[in-house]
Amino acid sequence: MEGGKPIVSVIIPGYNHGKYIRQRIESVLNQTYRDFELIILDDCSTDNSRSIIDEYIANDKVSHTVYNKINTGSTFAQWQKGFSLARGKYIWIAESDDYSELTFLEKMVPLLESNSDCNVAFCCSYAVDENGNILSDDWDRNKEERYTVNKFEGRAFVEGRMLFNNSIYNASMTLFRKSVLDKIGNQYAEYRYCGDWFFWNRVCLQGEVIRYCDKLNYFRQHSNKATPRAKSEGLIFTEGKYIVEDLSHNLHLSPLQSSIIKGRFLKRIIASKDFKTVEVKKAVVKEVENYLNCGRFSIFLYGLDKLLNFSSLNIRRNRYL
Repeated sequence: MEGGKPIVSVIIPGYNHGKYIRQRIESVLNQTYRDFELIILDDCSTDNSRSIIDEYIANDKVSHTVYNKINTGSTFAQWQKGFSLARGKYIWIAESDDYSELTFLEKMVPLLESNSDCNVAFCCSYAVDENGNILSDDWDRNKEERYTVNKFEGRAFVEGRMLFNNSIYNASMTLFRKSVLDKIGNQYAEYRYCGDWFFWNRVCLQGEVIRYCDKLNYFRQHSNKATPRAKSEGLIFTEGKYIVEDLSHNLHLSPLQSSIIKGRFLKRIIASKDFKTVEVKKAVVKEVENYLNCGRFSIFLYGLDKLLNFSSLNIRRNRYL
């Protein structure tokens, strides 16, 4: 510990994950790297989560257990609460339905300790089902990586991997420097579904980014997740349009560049098969087109740029330092 404070603050925010939370807590408490505190937050669960959490209150690694009396309905409000309690130099948001390799902190902490200009490091993940069986889904681009550790300049990473969707797709696979919170504000907490995309963009733009290409995290897929429901109703996209506009502004993109990324986002919506009805998709497409002031021509520009690479937007995938 540094000055009596832990190096890492681990935050487990949960709601009705009684089926998974014991495995999550155990995967934190049994980390091979030992200089951490554990903060457990429960958002007024109606299942057996609290009774399981109560079993760990006396553990010397558990610094806080907070039970909300009223459900906030906001993952990102819980993040904020955890940040206010965290004493560590680094923060790991360990979502309550995921779990990790016991060497997660052992391998991730040195990456930030030895790179003072880096604010965030993330690893790759297995997608697993409700019972922990590894799924065929793989969102990591391992085939293009030449090294186990890739280091990016922050803006290059955002331009290459965060403009169109959130490449840091699971908070549980990420360790970040607490001091960066003073630079990014609390606007992420205003979102219901895309606050993580907003948050990680803001963090990445403050310094360098490290990607650790080994899979140290297990990202649980199950029927009680909010994301599939939000996708079926188009809520990911109707919130996401604000992120796309925000990035276009903060990266000072030219009108051409802005049109290209908006076209790519619109194409994602049109190509999505997650909508519950065709009518819902049409309504979402119209809303996004109106807000972003884009349409089929922007999609055409994106396709042409992809084919001919005529724009100056640095959407390159392998800009390592």
